[in-house]
Amino acid sequence: MSVAGNLGLIAFSVALLLGAMAGVQIAARRFALSPELQRKIVHVATGLYALSLPLTFSATWPVVALVAVSVVVMGALRLPAVRKLGLGSAVHSVERKSYGEIYLAIAVGFLFLRSQGQPALYVIPVLVLTLADSAAALVGTSYGRRRFPIERGQKSFEGVATFFVVTVLISMIALLLLTDAPRGSVIVLAFMIGAFGALVEADSWGGLDNLFVPLGVHFLLAEHLQSSPSVIGAQAAILAVSMAAVLLLAPRFNVSRHAARSATVFIFLVCSVTYPENALLPIVALMAHFAARAFNPDRSEFPDLDFVAMAAGVSIFWLWIGEYFDRTGINLFVLTFAGVALGMTILALPRRYAAGSLVVALALGIAVEWIAERNGLRAAWFGDFRLWIAASLALAAAAPLLRLWTFERFRCPLIFAGASLAPLALYLSKGILA
Repeated sequence: MSVAGNLGLIAFSVALLLGAMAGVQIAARRFALSPELQRKIVHVATGLYALSLPLTFSATWPVVALVAVSVVVMGALRLPAVRKLGLGSAVHSVERKSYGEIYLAIAVGFLFLRSQGQPALYVIPVLVLTLADSAAALVGTSYGRRRFPIERGQKSFEGVATFFVVTVLISMIALLLLTDAPRGSVIVLAFMIGAFGALVEADSWGGLDNLFVPLGVHFLLAEHLQSSPSVIGAQAAILAVSMAAVLLLAPRFNVSRHAARSATVFIFLVCSVTYPENALLPIVALMAHFAARAFNPDRSEFPDLDFVAMAAGVSIFWLWIGEYFDRTGINLFVLTFAGVALGMTILALPRRYAAGSLVVALALGIAVEWIAERNGLRAAWFGDFRLWIAASLALAAAAPLLRLWTFERFRCPLIFAGASLAPLALYLSKGILA
């Protein structure tokens, strides 16, 4: 299709989205629809339309452009001047603070990029995001009686159970129709996806389930679509045992059960997507974050969840950029978390022991080199990067050492930003512009 044709389809898609929102607003005024029902109608309509994208667009750039435009439009609908006109009330009228519609657009773009030629890897996550999530929200809102707290609000066990049942049914039907996986594997994989998806949905906040659920389901499918039932069962057992162990240890680190579960799921997915050693420095960074929080309190509302959200976002970015430009960023992912670990360690150390950060930096640099060697030649496309390791750790350490900010609030975004500067510069100079 020509460039003009693709641009026309992008404009049509955005117009269709705005039209659906306007239609829901009209129906809401006429039939007194609740804000949650309005939001879920738009959610379902958007998800079902997303299923047509692989048939509509043959190239990836139009979908990336569509996602970018959709995010800008959704952001604009949040502006006070626009909200006064009533535009966007179908997705922004719920009481809780949520950016779910923006995360949904990002998730669809990511899934489209990574699922080329493998329909099941796109269709199943989108269907789970569209149908299971909506069913869980509506059942939980209308019939939920047994509730449990999360950091922002409450969720119900009835909603989680609904999510599990709908996800299992969707997964079984789609796997049988779209893959040649053995029946035994289909059953075990469907139940694992249902349990994993329900866990992630229950622990998500601020609309992040629209991002974490479909991506988590996608990664599990990509890893285990051809696995035997015994392998899938073993992975499920590993996750269950890890979760139980972490929940037992969480009180010792003054970590909420919600944050502990979320961090465990994050590390599990890192190990599922790549070699387990690539999860080493994210774990070290997480431990350093706990130490920094203990000795140098973070005044953010939910510092542990902030860390998990930033870690997941950075991980998704390095995975996406590697897929899009066909130059894996796995070593730069590792380097980023080395910088985060160093920055958090410095914040945990008393000022009189600041020199000890040199020892920590040396150990982290050696760890980055060792992990990079394990990742192999394909991941080392930029050649020897010892100077980049040194520069990255120096930049990551600069702000905490000099106390350029108090780091009492917005600690995680600031630390992750400092740790990402050199890896981003390296990828830009040798991966994109070279």
